[in-house]
Amino acid sequence: MTRQKIKIKDIAKMAGVSAGTVDRILHNRGNVSPASREAVERVLTEVNYRYNLHTSALACRKRFKIIVSTPVASPGEYWSSIHSGIEHALEEYSDISVACEYAYYNQYDIYSCQSAFASIPDRHPDAVIIGPTFTRETRELCDRLDAAGIPYLFIDAVIGDTHPIATFTTDHYAAGFLLGRLLHAMSAGDGTFAILRARRTGNENASTSLERNRGFKDYMAQAGLTHRIREASFSVLNPEENEKQVVEFIESHPDTHGIAVMNSRGYIIADILRNRGVRDIRVISFDLTTNNIRCMKEGSITALLCQRPELQGFNAVKTMIQHLIYNRQEPAIHHTMPIDIVMKENLPYYKEVAAL
Repeated sequence: MTRQKIKIKDIAKMAGVSAGTVDRILHNRGNVSPASREAVERVLTEVNYRYNLHTSALACRKRFKIIVSTPVASPGEYWSSIHSGIEHALEEYSDISVACEYAYYNQYDIYSCQSAFASIPDRHPDAVIIGPTFTRETRELCDRLDAAGIPYLFIDAVIGDTHPIATFTTDHYAAGFLLGRLLHAMSAGDGTFAILRARRTGNENASTSLERNRGFKDYMAQAGLTHRIREASFSVLNPEENEKQVVEFIESHPDTHGIAVMNSRGYIIADILRNRGVRDIRVISFDLTTNNIRCMKEGSITALLCQRPELQGFNAVKTMIQHLIYNRQEPAIHHTMPIDIVMKENLPYYKEVAAL
Protein backbone atom coordinates (compact mmCIF):
# COMPACT_ATOMS: atom_id res chain seq x y z
CA MET A 1 0.00 0.00 0.00
CA THR A 2 1.75 3.20 -1.16
CA ARG A 3 1.76 6.49 0.65
CA GLN A 4 -0.18 8.11 -2.22
CA LYS A 5 -3.04 5.57 -1.96
CA ILE A 6 -3.33 5.33 1.80
CA LYS A 7 -6.62 6.60 3.19
CA ILE A 8 -7.94 7.33 6.66
CA LYS A 9 -10.13 4.23 6.58
CA ASP A 10 -7.05 2.12 5.71
CA ILE A 11 -5.12 3.55 8.65
CA ALA A 12 -8.11 2.96 10.93
CA LYS A 13 -8.33 -0.69 9.86
CA MET A 14 -4.60 -1.25 10.37
CA ALA A 15 -4.67 0.40 13.80
CA GLY A 16 -7.89 -1.29 14.93
CA VAL A 17 -9.74 1.99 15.57
CA SER A 18 -12.51 3.98 13.91
CA ALA A 19 -11.95 6.38 11.02
CA GLY A 20 -13.21 9.18 13.27
CA THR A 21 -10.46 8.43 15.78
CA VAL A 22 -7.82 8.67 13.05
CA ASP A 23 -9.30 11.96 11.86
CA ARG A 24 -9.21 13.43 15.38
CA ILE A 25 -5.56 12.42 15.78
CA LEU A 26 -4.54 13.84 12.39
CA HIS A 27 -6.24 17.13 13.18
CA ASN A 28 -5.28 17.22 16.86
CA ARG A 29 -8.90 17.50 18.06
CA GLY A 30 -8.44 15.55 21.29
CA ASN A 31 -10.83 13.02 22.87
CA VAL A 32 -8.55 10.10 22.00
CA SER A 33 -7.27 7.48 24.43
CA PRO A 34 -3.49 7.09 24.80
CA ALA A 35 -3.70 3.50 23.53
CA SER A 36 -5.58 4.52 20.37
CA ARG A 37 -3.20 7.42 19.72
CA GLU A 38 -0.18 5.12 20.11
CA ALA A 39 -1.67 2.55 17.72
CA VAL A 40 -2.51 5.15 15.06
CA GLU A 41 0.83 6.93 15.31
CA ARG A 42 2.63 3.60 14.93
CA VAL A 43 0.73 2.93 11.69
CA LEU A 44 1.36 6.47 10.43
CA THR A 45 5.08 5.91 10.92
CA GLU A 46 5.00 2.50 9.23
CA VAL A 47 3.26 3.79 6.09
CA ASN A 48 5.14 7.12 6.08
CA TYR A 49 1.82 8.97 6.01
CA ARG A 50 1.89 12.68 5.22
CA TYR A 51 -0.79 15.00 6.58
CA ASN A 52 -2.78 16.58 3.76
CA LEU A 53 -2.18 20.17 4.75
CA HIS A 54 -3.28 21.48 1.37
CA THR A 55 -6.84 20.15 1.48
CA SER A 56 -7.42 21.34 5.02
CA ALA A 57 -6.03 24.78 4.29
CA LEU A 58 -8.21 25.22 1.23
CA ALA A 59 -11.22 24.16 3.27
CA CYS A 60 -10.58 26.76 5.96
CA ARG A 61 -10.25 29.53 3.29
CA LYS A 62 -8.12 31.66 5.58
CA ARG A 63 -5.17 33.79 4.57
CA PHE A 64 -2.26 33.78 7.00
CA LYS A 65 0.40 36.42 7.39
CA ILE A 66 3.78 35.19 8.63
CA ILE A 67 6.54 37.69 9.32
CA VAL A 68 10.10 36.38 9.14
CA SER A 69 12.65 38.49 10.99
CA THR A 70 16.26 37.42 10.45
CA PRO A 71 19.58 39.01 9.55
CA VAL A 72 19.76 40.26 5.98
CA ALA A 73 22.09 38.22 3.79
CA SER A 74 23.64 38.28 0.34
CA PRO A 75 23.37 35.19 -1.89
CA GLY A 76 25.71 32.45 -0.75
CA GLU A 77 25.79 33.51 2.91
CA TYR A 78 24.49 31.49 5.87
CA TRP A 79 21.20 33.33 6.35
CA SER A 80 20.58 33.22 2.61
CA SER A 81 20.52 29.42 2.91
CA ILE A 82 17.89 29.69 5.67
CA HIS A 83 15.85 32.00 3.44
CA SER A 84 16.12 29.42 0.63
CA GLY A 85 14.67 26.80 2.95
CA ILE A 86 11.82 29.15 3.85
CA GLU A 87 11.04 29.86 0.20
CA HIS A 88 11.18 26.13 -0.58
CA ALA A 89 8.59 25.44 2.11
CA LEU A 90 6.33 28.21 0.81
CA GLU A 91 6.51 26.64 -2.65
CA GLU A 92 5.83 23.18 -1.20
CA TYR A 93 2.68 24.49 0.50
CA SER A 94 1.70 26.96 -2.21
CA ASP A 95 -1.95 25.79 -2.10
CA ILE A 96 -2.18 27.33 1.35
CA SER A 97 -2.85 31.04 1.40
CA VAL A 98 0.22 32.36 3.21
CA ALA A 99 1.62 35.86 2.84
CA CYS A 100 5.23 35.87 3.98
CA GLU A 101 6.72 39.25 4.83
CA TYR A 102 10.27 39.97 5.97
CA ALA A 103 11.64 42.27 8.65
CA TYR A 104 15.37 42.07 7.99
CA TYR A 105 18.05 43.55 10.22
CA ASN A 106 21.83 43.91 10.26
CA GLN A 107 23.12 41.20 12.60
CA TYR A 108 26.19 43.32 13.41
CA ASP A 109 24.16 46.37 14.48
CA ILE A 110 21.92 46.16 17.53
CA TYR A 111 20.08 49.34 16.58
CA SER A 112 19.05 47.84 13.25
CA CYS A 113 17.67 44.83 15.14
CA GLN A 114 15.75 47.05 17.55
CA SER A 115 14.14 48.92 14.65
CA ALA A 116 13.12 45.75 12.80
CA PHE A 117 11.71 44.05 15.90
CA ALA A 118 9.78 47.16 16.96
CA SER A 119 7.87 47.19 13.67
CA ILE A 120 6.61 43.59 13.84
CA PRO A 121 3.61 43.69 16.26
CA ASP A 122 2.16 46.75 14.50
CA ARG A 123 2.03 44.77 11.22
CA HIS A 124 -0.51 42.39 12.84
CA PRO A 125 0.97 39.04 11.83
CA ASP A 126 -0.69 35.71 12.48
CA ALA A 127 2.73 34.27 13.35
CA VAL A 128 6.40 35.24 13.47
CA ILE A 129 9.56 33.31 12.64
CA ILE A 130 12.57 34.83 14.42
CA GLY A 131 16.26 34.42 13.74
CA PRO A 132 17.56 35.92 17.00
CA THR A 133 20.97 37.51 17.44
CA PHE A 134 20.60 39.79 20.46
CA THR A 135 19.13 38.33 23.63
CA ARG A 136 17.48 41.34 25.28
CA GLU A 137 15.90 42.60 22.07
CA THR A 138 14.51 39.14 21.30
CA ARG A 139 12.98 38.79 24.76
CA GLU A 140 11.32 42.19 24.46
CA LEU A 141 9.80 41.22 21.11
CA CYS A 142 8.61 37.87 22.47
CA ASP A 143 6.97 39.60 25.45
CA ARG A 144 4.95 41.75 23.05
CA LEU A 145 4.00 38.73 20.92
CA ASP A 146 2.99 36.75 24.01
CA ALA A 147 0.78 39.61 25.17
CA ALA A 148 -0.90 39.75 21.76
CA GLY A 149 -1.34 35.98 21.55
CA ILE A 150 0.83 35.73 18.41
CA PRO A 151 2.73 32.42 18.06
CA TYR A 152 6.42 32.52 17.18
CA LEU A 153 9.34 30.16 16.76
CA PHE A 154 13.13 30.45 16.57
CA ILE A 155 15.64 29.37 13.97
CA ASP A 156 19.42 29.24 14.51
CA ALA A 157 19.31 30.08 18.24
CA VAL A 158 17.28 29.54 21.41
CA ILE A 159 16.61 32.46 23.75
CA GLY A 160 15.77 31.65 27.36
CA ASP A 161 12.73 33.00 29.23
CA THR A 162 10.59 32.97 26.07
CA HIS A 163 7.74 30.74 24.89
CA PRO A 164 8.25 29.67 21.27
CA ILE A 165 6.07 26.93 19.83
CA ALA A 166 9.25 25.35 18.41
CA THR A 167 12.94 25.97 17.81
CA PHE A 168 15.22 24.73 15.03
CA THR A 169 18.91 25.13 15.73
CA THR A 170 22.11 23.26 16.34
CA ASP A 171 23.58 22.81 19.81
CA HIS A 172 25.97 25.76 19.71
CA TYR A 173 27.70 24.75 22.93
CA ALA A 174 28.40 21.29 21.48
CA ALA A 175 29.58 22.89 18.24
CA GLY A 176 32.06 25.05 20.16
CA PHE A 177 33.26 22.04 22.16
CA LEU A 178 33.71 20.05 18.94
CA LEU A 179 35.58 22.94 17.33
CA GLY A 180 38.02 22.96 20.23
CA ARG A 181 38.60 19.21 19.90
CA LEU A 182 39.18 19.48 16.15
CA LEU A 183 41.51 22.44 16.38
CA HIS A 184 43.53 20.73 19.10
CA ALA A 185 43.80 17.51 17.08
CA MET A 186 44.80 19.33 13.91
CA SER A 187 47.34 21.71 15.44
CA ALA A 188 50.63 20.09 16.35
CA GLY A 189 53.08 21.43 18.90
CA ASP A 190 52.75 23.64 21.93
CA GLY A 191 51.48 26.81 20.27
CA THR A 192 48.47 28.94 21.15
CA PHE A 193 44.89 28.86 19.93
CA ALA A 194 43.06 32.03 18.94
CA ILE A 195 39.35 32.71 19.32
CA LEU A 196 38.17 35.39 16.89
CA ARG A 197 34.70 36.89 17.23
CA ALA A 198 32.92 39.53 15.19
CA ARG A 199 32.37 42.94 16.79
CA ARG A 200 28.83 44.30 16.71
CA THR A 201 27.69 47.89 16.87
CA GLY A 202 26.00 48.58 20.21
CA ASN A 203 26.62 45.10 21.59
CA GLU A 204 29.48 42.68 20.94
CA ASN A 205 27.74 39.56 22.18
CA ALA A 206 25.59 37.38 19.92
CA SER A 207 23.81 34.48 21.61
CA THR A 208 25.24 31.81 19.28
CA SER A 209 28.82 33.07 19.56
CA LEU A 210 28.59 33.15 23.34
CA GLU A 211 27.53 29.49 23.48
CA ARG A 212 30.18 28.40 20.98
CA ASN A 213 32.81 30.31 22.91
CA ARG A 214 31.72 28.62 26.16
CA GLY A 215 31.88 25.16 24.59
CA PHE A 216 35.30 25.83 23.08
CA LYS A 217 36.73 27.01 26.38
CA ASP A 218 35.24 24.06 28.26
CA TYR A 219 36.99 21.64 25.92
CA MET A 220 40.27 23.51 26.33
CA ALA A 221 39.84 23.46 30.12
CA GLN A 222 39.24 19.69 30.11
CA ALA A 223 42.33 19.24 27.95
CA GLY A 224 44.38 21.44 30.29
CA LEU A 225 44.97 24.02 27.55
CA THR A 226 43.22 27.11 28.93
CA HIS A 227 46.56 28.93 29.29
CA ARG A 228 47.10 28.56 25.53
CA ILE A 229 43.95 30.46 24.48
CA ARG A 230 44.19 33.98 23.07
CA GLU A 231 41.13 36.09 22.15
CA ALA A 232 40.59 38.88 19.67
CA SER A 233 37.78 40.41 17.61
CA PHE A 234 37.37 41.63 14.06
CA SER A 235 34.97 43.90 12.23
CA VAL A 236 32.86 42.47 9.43
CA LEU A 237 32.00 46.02 8.37
CA ASN A 238 35.58 47.37 8.14
CA PRO A 239 37.92 45.20 6.00
CA GLU A 240 40.83 47.67 6.11
CA GLU A 241 40.83 47.70 9.89
CA ASN A 242 40.60 43.91 9.92
CA GLU A 243 43.80 43.28 8.04
CA LYS A 244 45.79 45.60 10.26
CA GLN A 245 44.43 44.08 13.47
CA VAL A 246 44.76 40.45 12.36
CA VAL A 247 48.33 40.98 11.19
CA GLU A 248 49.22 42.71 14.46
CA PHE A 249 47.65 39.82 16.39
CA ILE A 250 49.65 37.18 14.51
CA GLU A 251 52.85 39.18 14.89
CA SER A 252 52.20 39.49 18.64
CA HIS A 253 51.49 35.74 18.89
CA PRO A 254 53.85 34.06 16.39
CA ASP A 255 53.23 30.67 18.02
CA THR A 256 49.57 30.65 16.96
CA HIS A 257 48.80 27.20 15.52
CA GLY A 258 45.03 27.37 15.19
CA ILE A 259 42.27 29.97 14.84
CA ALA A 260 38.62 29.38 15.74
CA VAL A 261 36.29 31.84 14.01
CA MET A 262 33.03 31.75 15.94
CA ASN A 263 30.71 32.64 13.05
CA SER A 264 30.42 32.08 9.29
CA ARG A 265 32.98 34.77 8.38
CA GLY A 266 36.04 32.54 8.56
CA TYR A 267 36.94 33.52 5.00
CA ILE A 268 37.79 37.04 6.19
CA ILE A 269 40.57 35.72 8.40
CA ALA A 270 41.61 33.03 5.90
CA ASP A 271 41.99 35.58 3.08
CA ILE A 272 44.14 37.85 5.22
CA LEU A 273 46.44 34.97 6.20
CA ARG A 274 46.71 33.72 2.63
CA ASN A 275 47.45 37.19 1.26
CA ARG A 276 50.24 37.53 3.83
CA GLY A 277 51.68 34.14 2.93
CA VAL A 278 50.75 32.55 6.28
CA ARG A 279 49.97 28.91 5.56
CA ASP A 280 50.83 27.05 8.75
CA ILE A 281 47.81 28.17 10.85
CA ARG A 282 44.72 25.98 10.89
CA VAL A 283 41.47 27.93 10.50
CA ILE A 284 38.12 26.40 11.45
CA SER A 285 34.88 28.31 11.02
CA PHE A 286 31.16 27.71 10.53
CA ASP A 287 28.89 27.07 7.56
CA LEU A 288 29.15 26.27 3.88
CA THR A 289 28.94 29.80 2.54
CA THR A 290 30.23 30.64 -0.93
CA ASN A 291 33.35 32.37 0.38
CA ASN A 292 34.08 29.68 2.98
CA ILE A 293 33.83 27.02 0.28
CA ARG A 294 36.25 29.01 -1.88
CA CYS A 295 38.77 29.19 0.95
CA MET A 296 38.38 25.49 1.71
CA LYS A 297 39.09 24.63 -1.93
CA GLU A 298 42.14 26.92 -1.82
CA GLY A 299 43.33 25.30 1.40
CA SER A 300 43.15 28.38 3.65
CA ILE A 301 40.23 26.99 5.72
CA THR A 302 40.85 23.55 7.19
CA ALA A 303 37.33 22.60 8.29
CA LEU A 304 33.80 23.95 8.60
CA LEU A 305 31.11 23.01 11.11
CA CYS A 306 27.71 23.14 9.46
CA GLN A 307 24.14 23.09 10.81
CA ARG A 308 21.69 22.42 7.94
CA PRO A 309 20.36 25.99 7.47
CA GLU A 310 18.05 25.07 4.58
CA LEU A 311 16.40 22.39 6.70
CA GLN A 312 15.97 24.83 9.59
CA GLY A 313 14.15 27.30 7.35
CA PHE A 314 11.97 24.64 5.70
CA ASN A 315 10.92 23.01 8.98
CA ALA A 316 10.19 26.38 10.57
CA VAL A 317 7.61 27.27 7.92
CA LYS A 318 6.13 23.76 7.85
CA THR A 319 5.74 23.70 11.64
CA MET A 320 4.18 27.16 11.76
CA ILE A 321 1.67 26.30 9.03
CA GLN A 322 0.65 23.15 10.89
CA HIS A 323 0.22 25.20 14.06
CA LEU A 324 -1.91 27.85 12.35
CA ILE A 325 -4.17 25.37 10.60
CA TYR A 326 -4.55 22.68 13.25
CA ASN A 327 -3.31 24.45 16.37
CA ARG A 328 -1.02 21.44 16.43
CA GLN A 329 1.36 21.35 19.40
CA GLU A 330 4.81 19.95 18.78
CA PRO A 331 5.55 16.86 20.93
CA ALA A 332 9.08 18.27 21.32
CA ILE A 333 9.65 22.02 21.21
CA HIS A 334 13.40 22.02 20.60
CA HIS A 335 14.62 20.42 17.36
CA THR A 336 18.39 20.09 17.21
CA MET A 337 20.13 19.94 13.84
CA PRO A 338 23.09 17.61 13.22
CA ILE A 339 26.58 19.14 13.31
CA ASP A 340 28.32 18.29 10.04
CA ILE A 341 32.12 18.38 9.84
CA VAL A 342 33.07 19.31 6.28
CA MET A 343 36.61 19.26 4.92
CA LYS A 344 38.05 19.51 1.45
CA GLU A 345 37.92 15.72 1.04
CA ASN A 346 34.18 15.33 1.68
CA LEU A 347 33.04 18.69 0.30
CA PRO A 348 32.06 17.19 -3.10
CA TYR A 349 29.51 14.97 -1.36
CA TYR A 350 27.53 18.02 -0.29
CA LYS A 351 26.09 18.18 -3.78
CA GLU A 352 23.87 21.19 -3.19
CA VAL A 353 26.88 23.40 -2.42
CA ALA A 354 29.93 21.72 -3.93
CA ALA A 355 29.53 23.55 -7.25
CA LEU A 356 29.55 27.01 -5.64
